[in-house]
Amino acid sequence: RFHSQRGRVRKEDGGDMGKGGDGRFHELSQQTVAYQLGHSCEGTPIVEAKWRPVPEKGPILVGVRGSWYDISMFVPSHPGGDIILEFAGRDATAQFVAYHSDKVLRHWKPVGTYKWDRAAPGGDPFEAAWLSLSEKFERDGLYTTSTSWIAWCFALVAAFLVAAIAGSRAYAYGGLCPASAAACFGIGAVGLAGLWQQSGFLMHDFMHNHVFHDRLLDNRLGWFFGCCGFGVCSKWWRDEHHEHHLFTNTVIPSIGCTDPQFDPPEFWAQNAVLFDVHKLPPWALRYVLRIQHLLFLPVVIVLGPIGVKIDALIGESRPTEHAGVLLHFLFVGWLLSAFQTWCEAAAFYATSSLCVGVLSLQLLISHMTQPVSHKDEAKAEGNWARRQVEAVIDINSPRWLDWFHGGLHLHSVHHLFPRMCREHYRVAHPQLVALCRAHGVHLEMMGWSECVANSVRNFRKVGQDALAAGFGAPPTAQ
Repeated sequence: RFHSQRGRVRKEDGGDMGKGGDGRFHELSQQTVAYQLGHSCEGTPIVEAKWRPVPEKGPILVGVRGSWYDISMFVPSHPGGDIILEFAGRDATAQFVAYHSDKVLRHWKPVGTYKWDRAAPGGDPFEAAWLSLSEKFERDGLYTTSTSWIAWCFALVAAFLVAAIAGSRAYAYGGLCPASAAACFGIGAVGLAGLWQQSGFLMHDFMHNHVFHDRLLDNRLGWFFGCCGFGVCSKWWRDEHHEHHLFTNTVIPSIGCTDPQFDPPEFWAQNAVLFDVHKLPPWALRYVLRIQHLLFLPVVIVLGPIGVKIDALIGESRPTEHAGVLLHFLFVGWLLSAFQTWCEAAAFYATSSLCVGVLSLQLLISHMTQPVSHKDEAKAEGNWARRQVEAVIDINSPRWLDWFHGGLHLHSVHHLFPRMCREHYRVAHPQLVALCRAHGVHLEMMGWSECVANSVRNFRKVGQDALAAGFGAPPTAQ
């Protein structure tokens, strides 16, 4: 097999096995498997190269609840892209339930069967309990979204838009006095940050297709709020986010990070498993490890909002996405044009960017300190629910701050039930907590400041342990 990590191609030994509908096994060896770059549902190559197993001939079988389905003719039109090929020859019940309603299989005819334990898929009763809870949420209507909630989200975006325009314009015209001018500056800058933040949340909602449940409409609105509002290519984000959800906190040792939103930048390595797949050579990473706990917060808050926009533009090739981002910067340019000097305009933009940098921090701390596993573990039968719980941290926060967190503080609900809109997270979370307790599964929860401090401590410990073990040190002179 061949894998690529941002241009570096290496070889990995081994093979996959797929079970045919006739009960016989078809080996997917190097002779019968072609590996190619991952592609989105529109055929666009995914930048973080993910390699898919594709049989050269015969059926491509994916299992759901003990039945094999031939997806060979469906792969090109799969809305989630060719990530479905990761589960060729495997049971994918958990992944199917997480992302699809059972109605999807109404017109599909099984081509074979395999043994599947309904009471304990893969030998884990917790997996069965999670499947039952998902069915309960479906019956309770938690996979639908109310019109009133959608209206509230739109109104919140509109309020921040008005604050950004009114505040910047009022400051540009001097206000009533110096004190009021400073207040107008702050209102405008925070308003612009709020507009970006809430647009980012709505992009997340729409690209998950759990607002109107109409893929075309949701994707178009995701484009509007993502590209035009947030300034990030929505489909680039969606393609990487699919990988993130299915393979949270996973790596292929000596190959690379298989969760593109967990891939460490040049400024840190949050887990020792990532040392041998890091972008920096060991001698350079050794210096970074000394200070990574000091770099984490400044890099995330200061560079995070800018970095994600740059990554999106580099990784995206669809003209419509670039056009939307162009509209975003035209609007921001118009907003800044009201200021008398470039210094004032730069200060306004920097203030907004620093405020929205908290969003970058929020997205990282829920996963940063959690265990890292091999990608194959994420694909093992019966391992889905337990792995998702272990890979996240939930943030304790009062209900009135739900708008600020965008629902992502209850990250366990989002990862275990990605079809559910954040409108219902408060209802689902206590039931999930009770389920975890009943099965002895630890769901980590902590306050916002505690979680941030926990991330910083983790960076310091990882660095200290690596240096104490002599990582990256020059060989001792003989």
